[in-house]
Amino acid sequence: MALRPLPFLRLTRTYASIASPSPSTSILTDKPLPPPTLPGLSPTQPRTVKSPYTRKTQLHRTYLSLLRSTGLMIFFQHNNLRAMEWVALRRELLFGLRKLDPTSTLAEGTRIMVLKPALFAASLRVAEGYDPQHKRSSEPGGSKIIAKEVEKLKETHPLSPVLTGPVAALSFPSVEPAHLKVALDILFPLKNPKKGLDPLAISGLQKLVLLAGRVDGHIYGGRYGEGRVMDVDLIRVLALLPDIDTLRGELLAMLRGAGGADLIMNLGNIGVGLTRTVDTYRKMLSGELDSDGKPVETKADGEQEK
Repeated sequence: MALRPLPFLRLTRTYASIASPSPSTSILTDKPLPPPTLPGLSPTQPRTVKSPYTRKTQLHRTYLSLLRSTGLMIFFQHNNLRAMEWVALRRELLFGLRKLDPTSTLAEGTRIMVLKPALFAASLRVAEGYDPQHKRSSEPGGSKIIAKEVEKLKETHPLSPVLTGPVAALSFPSVEPAHLKVALDILFPLKNPKKGLDPLAISGLQKLVLLAGRVDGHIYGGRYGEGRVMDVDLIRVLALLPDIDTLRGELLAMLRGAGGADLIMNLGNIGVGLTRTVDTYRKMLSGELDSDGKPVETKADGEQEK
């Protein structure tokens, strides 16, 4: 006699159906994503076949933005600093800049960044050697000429010998000699370290070597992105200069003391005379003045009717 399974002991199996992925959904794969297709040339950086999602591309863009937006950069060498020493140095620098001017936001904009020297050098060549207007890239063989000129910067750029080994940069959003002096006294003192510093910061100071500096081109009269390199002595001299308001006051006092009041008056009279000449010409065109510059006499209504 065959045994039949009881109805309440029957096992039922259900299987979930997996829907096929639609073309719009993204699936994580190990393959790198292709670069996005851009409608035209970028106005700020050359075309590239590398994916914008990689870390190197993001660092390249970060360095390029830093070079184009930073007024002053100080490069220095760091030798095996620990993480706590970096934290202590950044904290002491922030406190020192805030103590100088509590109302200024320059302290928050000043930062220390550890660089990738080879990648930063490539960004520097793009910032100073790339033609954003694409004037020569449209010529026959123009792209090759630009590539050769940019390659020459590897050997001829003054910062090429500096960007070797462990290098970091201290960036300032604007050139302020007083803030620069405070930063140099904290990070690169000439004699003994500043009193009251954290022992970890003092330990880190012994592993820093000041190398060079760079001022952006729009500050000293060049173009945006192009920079002027300064050595250590010139950086120290820049830190001893007064601020821009003090320099303007000294220049004004010098002009007044050396007979500059007459010069300022004569320069001002040029603008006043030009304004009067243009106004007279306007009145002559409108009919208010005659050819000799005399006002036109308006006739009475009765005389006009006759």
